[in-house]
Amino acid sequence: MSRRVIAGAILAVVAGAAHADDINGDSVTLYGILDVAVGTVEHSANGTSQGGVTVNPEKVSTAYPHSVTGMFNGGISDPRWGIRGNENLGGGLHAFFGLESGFNLPSGQINNGAAAIAGANNTTSGASALDGQLFDRGAYVGLRHDTYGSLAFGRTTTLGYDTLLSYDPLSFAAMFSPFGFSGSYSAGGVTEGSRTDNNLKYTNKIGDFKIGLSYSFGGVAGNFGDGSTFGADIGYEAQHLGVDAGYYYARDIVHSGALVGVNPVGSPLIGNNVGTLTLNNSEDVYLLAKYSFGALTVKGGYERYEIKPPSDPAAPGATTDYYGFQGSLVNTVNASRTNVYFFGGDYKITPALDIAAGFYDTQLMQSADVAGGNQLEYSVLVDYNLSRRTDVYVGYMFTKLNGAAFTPYEPTNYVAAAGIRTVF
Repeated sequence: MSRRVIAGAILAVVAGAAHADDINGDSVTLYGILDVAVGTVEHSANGTSQGGVTVNPEKVSTAYPHSVTGMFNGGISDPRWGIRGNENLGGGLHAFFGLESGFNLPSGQINNGAAAIAGANNTTSGASALDGQLFDRGAYVGLRHDTYGSLAFGRTTTLGYDTLLSYDPLSFAAMFSPFGFSGSYSAGGVTEGSRTDNNLKYTNKIGDFKIGLSYSFGGVAGNFGDGSTFGADIGYEAQHLGVDAGYYYARDIVHSGALVGVNPVGSPLIGNNVGTLTLNNSEDVYLLAKYSFGALTVKGGYERYEIKPPSDPAAPGATTDYYGFQGSLVNTVNASRTNVYFFGGDYKITPALDIAAGFYDTQLMQSADVAGGNQLEYSVLVDYNLSRRTDVYVGYMFTKLNGAAFTPYEPTNYVAAAGIRTVF
């Protein structure tokens, strides 16, 4: 049965009742976000109709010096639809579930970063956690207790993703925040890891404190730890102040390095081939803070992640499946360390009008085997709510690249766009 037929059947079940409750507090809700923008990016290859973000607003190879003007998917939020439900089991215990699918609004296709990588090599492409799965953004079921917290089973976001979303000055705006464009910041530098399959995720809030633990199973026969991840998070939020710290570790994770424009004309990124994939371990720590002064909220943080050689290296000449496509697998040899500093916030000029601004400094640390450099980004986003459900916005992000690590890329890039978003 095709994914379209399955999706149609699910929608038919909930048609006529976008939100249904009963006297016990049981509920099933159909929800979604539609977001599209029109704008210009200074340097880009052709836009993709398959990826979550149409163009790469950050670093682009010098092979593609031209600007692109057009319609961009999800200027702030990745378009999506989903179903979530809750059942009151009594005694403070609840069952819950969630299914969420992201799609490219201008084309109507399910987000598929892997297919974009495998496509023509002059098309914007990059690693993604959204790779053609029907419920690419989430698929889980679990139990929640009013006192003891919740435990979810399935495909979920990382704890880092959930936390950084709240502390990013631009709240993961897809076209105007490096955090929003790339999930790598919430998964140890590996974009594919921002959402994790086979995951156990525990969260709880005790007074003003919150805690989280997660573990995902790799499912590799004979090697229990291969492909597994572990995460931990602890935070405090009360009145005007929020602080948070977290840790993430992934073992033997496959990652695509096929970022836009890196591969020259004639590269193997055509048909069912996604080129070279790397196998690595990754480790990540972050410290975050925010404070509200009335209508102004200031946010900032520090993150350090390291991509390291794998615990169980792949054999020479190994190939692997990459979301239905084929790639050649090589081992990460030289560890790379990256520091990320960010600061900014938002100010509610009126209840309907909000302006957010952020500064991001991503520093690739130089070592004997790794070139160094830094990526500076300056962002601003103005958002106006026409109603409780619909808003319009205009945003701008400027990127400046410095150092030997970024020699193959254009030294600057920018994106300027205006869009509309509605939720249901």
